[in-house]
Amino acid sequence: MPTAAEHRASCDAFVTHIHLLCAEPGVRVRLSRGRGRPVEECAPMDRYLSRRTAHRQGRRAYYTVASLIAMAGPQSHTPGVRPHDGPALLCAEDSLAGHLLIAPAEPRLPPAEPDPAAWFTRPNLGATLAASVRRAGHAAERTESLLHVLTRLSDDQLHRRLPAPITRLLKDGIAPDWGVLLHDLVQRTYRRDQVGLRWRDAFYLAAPQPRRT
Repeated sequence: MPTAAEHRASCDAFVTHIHLLCAEPGVRVRLSRGRGRPVEECAPMDRYLSRRTAHRQGRRAYYTVASLIAMAGPQSHTPGVRPHDGPALLCAEDSLAGHLLIAPAEPRLPPAEPDPAAWFTRPNLGATLAASVRRAGHAAERTESLLHVLTRLSDDQLHRRLPAPITRLLKDGIAPDWGVLLHDLVQRTYRRDQVGLRWRDAFYLAAPQPRRT
């Protein structure tokens, strides 16, 4: 049984795997066709996902997130923020690579243990919807209503409904943190109320203060 930290790390690893798969346009098209569908109706995705999901709890969450990443395309690499809000990750990596070409070799240190607290500073779906209000001008009341609808839906209904609001977010340059979304969708299968509360808290803590009437 994996620990909570191991499960979170596995969510990020799965997202990285999907990004690599989506570098091939044909694979990306096949993965995108699964959006909103149950696993049983996603046979073209199985060859890419079965080895990583066949015995996992909440398997549909992995298929849903894979299809949403495929639908999103390259912009999906920017979690929870608009792509032009800060320097691109690729640019930072290029800069680092160039530095390493001229820097003397140093002993490689073991990877640092992930900070559990850092995970909870990453944007969940509620925080991402709040970002759409602050940065993309989405109507606050309408977005709030959408969030409440999403938290009340059954798992099947949520997976079917997610592509529409995610598409709207992506069109305005706002992408979810896919690893966090995957983690929450898996957790939601048996902790729906807790996940819904996290999403609502994140929304209200990050959204503009409503006007008093």
